Amino acid sequence: MTEKISRKDFLKAVGATMLVAPLALEGLEKGQRSPVAELGKQKAVLVDVRRCIGCKACQTACKAWNKLPAEQTEISSDGEFTNPTCFSSITWKVVHFKEIGDYDNSKPGTGGLSWRMLSDNCKHCLEPSCVSVCPSGAMWKRSDGPVLYDIDRCIGCSYCEMACPWGIPRFDHELNAIRKCTMCFDRIDQGLEPACVSVCPTDALQFMTLEKAQKMARDAEAQGLYTYGLSEVGGTSWIYISDVPFSEFGLPEYSSVTHKGFETDLLVKFAGVGLFVGGALLAAIKLYAERRKTIEEEKGGIWE
Repeated sequence: MTEKISRKDFLKAVGATMLVAPLALEGLEKGQRSPVAELGKQKAVLVDVRRCIGCKACQTACKAWNKLPAEQTEISSDGEFTNPTCFSSITWKVVHFKEIGDYDNSKPGTGGLSWRMLSDNCKHCLEPSCVSVCPSGAMWKRSDGPVLYDIDRCIGCSYCEMACPWGIPRFDHELNAIRKCTMCFDRIDQGLEPACVSVCPTDALQFMTLEKAQKMARDAEAQGLYTYGLSEVGGTSWIYISDVPFSEFGLPEYSSVTHKGFETDLLVKFAGVGLFVGGALLAAIKLYAERRKTIEEEKGGIWE
């Protein structure tokens, strides 16, 4: 039987959520919250679409290393052969499969079809908007690249989901917190490559310094190839090279303007000094609304 909730209990819950405000302020005061003392140079992963064979070893390694369970998938309806079709709280990497034209500019409309695959996940932005909007300080970026989160500090407001240009963070209803790719920071701390990179048989994924990845991408651009992540929303730690436009894989076009400042200003104007309390209240109200709906459905609309 579902337990009924009273107005008094609700006010208690709201009051408790307000306690996250000091945590948020503490997170801002401390700045970067890195779990290791020496981080070294900023890291990046270079993704070469031309080398990807779609073996999904990267996807399997991601699941295995992070102990993520399998999930029921469905067939894509957008012209791709991708499966799983999108990110979730337990699927942090998606391998796009696309049958596309050869883009031979000398023979418009006469080229055949060819396969292209792209291994995709959190881009680990250089100036992550998800971090800038997190009201509890649960998200932060390490100086060596990974954008991380603390599920114990997450209040479930979903601001990060809304702020992310690619919709990467996903809410886990069992943990009551968001989850996403961590760039295998725990492997990096041991001097290892991210799990996905370590199993790639064709070097379509390569782990290196951000500086080197950016140089290789610029060299590729000079050769007429397409790149992604060099400048989009301020640049990312996952940089892509391809011989076909990235729009083919559904990656949106973004300018070099970072979302970070915009999102921060928006939230400050919206809530002012009470930003953090507002985030907590939104989370509490959302949970309470869902709770009340369940009670009304099971008890015929009883309200105490």
